[in-house]
Amino acid sequence: MLEGRKQPRTATRLLVNIFNVLYPHLTDLASIENLSSRGARVVTQRTWELGSHVGIRAISGAMNARARVVYCQPVAKDFAVGLDFLTQFR
Repeated sequence: MLEGRKQPRTATRLLVNIFNVLYPHLTDLASIENLSSRGARVVTQRTWELGSHVGIRAISGAMNARARVVYCQPVAKDFAVGLDFLTQFR
């Protein structure tokens, strides 16, 4: 039987830059749809490889984090990407 999320997610809209940690020139503008202390769901225009490590940095403010990509699904013309935070988003 599946358990629910361990951390509730909060619906939010926050613009961030997402970039590949190993290849920082691979970057895109993304929008966070929901957020918890452990992860986030972002919408971006490009696909991201499962398991890859990415950085996210808020467009406004100094908030940033490192994360691992846990899923990448096509949604209309964009991609929904699930992130598992490796550092706190602050």
